[in-house]
Amino acid sequence: MRRQFVLPWALLFIALGVPSNAQSEAAAAAAAAGGEPSYYVVGSFHSLNCSVPAEAGSSYVWRKNGTLVEEHPELRGRYTLDHSVFKFTVRTNEDDYGNYSCAVGGAAPALTWELRGKPHAKLAPNTNVVEGQTLRLVCKVVGKPYPEVTWLVRNASDDDANLTDVRVALGERVKFNDTAGVKNSELLLEGAQRTDAGVYTCQPAGNSSVPAETVVRVKDMYAALWPFLGICAEVFVLCAIILVYEKRRTKPELDDSDTDNHEQKKS
Repeated sequence: MRRQFVLPWALLFIALGVPSNAQSEAAAAAAAAGGEPSYYVVGSFHSLNCSVPAEAGSSYVWRKNGTLVEEHPELRGRYTLDHSVFKFTVRTNEDDYGNYSCAVGGAAPALTWELRGKPHAKLAPNTNVVEGQTLRLVCKVVGKPYPEVTWLVRNASDDDANLTDVRVALGERVKFNDTAGVKNSELLLEGAQRTDAGVYTCQPAGNSSVPAETVVRVKDMYAALWPFLGICAEVFVLCAIILVYEKRRTKPELDDSDTDNHEQKKS
């Protein structure tokens, strides 16, 4: 019974006696072992909190990719940092992704974070292509490091239709290219058909990514010809009306002139 009472106090004493550096290393290891990166929205303010206790007179040291944040010129003027507090705040851009760490004084990193820009896809809301031509869609992604892009398609008239991989839906006519460092960001569909119309979705990899979609309309290959033929028909009808009108107008004039000449001959 006495041993059971003494043992918890002994464990508590040992825990309190562990050096702070050892606790920091354990916290760093736990943070690194988490594996899940932290995402920020490009253009917004993002804060990191260093929840490691510091003794009086100590200061927090922040690093990005192993280098002091003060020595990163691309961060200059965009972050706030007070060495007496535990918060680091930055107005983010795409190039702020990387590994960040905080430590107390010159100690080894206590906490680490892997920051990534939240992938946000962008597409034009509407896309038109003429039947038989090549459909070209380019998905712009904001948020580094750029993830791979997946293309999906569904029926435009059915909002509840399931999204299907374009390769499965459209076959070998689909080709992908990499643009601006984004894998498969360009979609090429050769020989567009009327049945290819629908809603195309660009989906960056990752659970936190924001997709984008565009409504694709496939026009008849003779669609541009019909307005031209209509204009030609209108011109033809107008010319016919003018011709008939001129003939009817000139005929009475000729009849009047013949009557005048006949009367002059009689006199």
